[in-house]
Amino acid sequence: MYQISCLGMAVADVIVGPVESFNFSDDVTLVEHMTAKPGGDASNVAINLNRLGVTTTLFAKVGNDLWGNFLLDYYRDNEMPVTGITRSTEVSTATCIALVAQDAERVFLYQGGATDSFCLDDINLAELLKADVVHASGYYLLPGLEQGGLQQIFELAQASNKLTSLDVGWDNSEQWLSLIAPLLPFLDYFLPTENEAQQISGCSKVEQMAQFFIDAGVKNVVIKAGAKGAYAQNRNQAKWVKGQKVSHLVDTTGAGDGFVSGFWAALAREQDFFEAVATANRAGAIVVQSLGSVGAIQNYQQLQQAATVIA
Repeated sequence: MYQISCLGMAVADVIVGPVESFNFSDDVTLVEHMTAKPGGDASNVAINLNRLGVTTTLFAKVGNDLWGNFLLDYYRDNEMPVTGITRSTEVSTATCIALVAQDAERVFLYQGGATDSFCLDDINLAELLKADVVHASGYYLLPGLEQGGLQQIFELAQASNKLTSLDVGWDNSEQWLSLIAPLLPFLDYFLPTENEAQQISGCSKVEQMAQFFIDAGVKNVVIKAGAKGAYAQNRNQAKWVKGQKVSHLVDTTGAGDGFVSGFWAALAREQDFFEAVATANRAGAIVVQSLGSVGAIQNYQQLQQAATVIA
């Protein structure tokens, strides 16, 4: 079975909801729940993959503060490797307040802290490349790796016969293609959302978006499309993989990270590419039926048992 190195964001999430409106003229707004959980794309994927039986080491940066302790305690309590975590006394741990609406949609209030300064110097490349797969999450929120840092990592990984994988997140700087174009030829797997793929490619149809990335050098593309499922393409085949039926939508936070986790947990077990996408859809569906980014996914058998597909 593959071992995976996952690099990117480690964030302390405070999840608040349900929040339908917010008025600064009111001294107090009452909510039903307010919960602290680990968050950040890379952290979510690493936590989920370890629960799914795939040994995964998280490479990230946190502050030497209360939230940094909170994250490290969680990782240790869940028997995750922490050798890839760098601590800083100069910057605070990244934190995020997630405001969740009644319909399970959410908006984030985010401060990057240590994640903003996470760079190549913080990463032990020898340790990173011990894994079979190098996956990066939340690229557009990793400014310290934008100017050639992640490209160098992926080049080294492929030169060492490792698989490379990327999930990007939303680009608030709106540079989109210019930031990611140098990485595309070094990607074995690329897993953007439909909205992200549209912004990067400039194409209007999912099929065109996927072909754009294949033409740019990506070997396998999976475009996450929510309840519709996902569109998967490599150089031999392309098709839609239907989404997973959800009985009770609670919170969409971390759904994409759950998808990526399910995908790599399946590939690590040598599932077929398109079967792995189906498993990924099931993982994402499990996440949205629970509050927060992590905790809903417990083990791989859970993904195998969730097999009802949207008609």
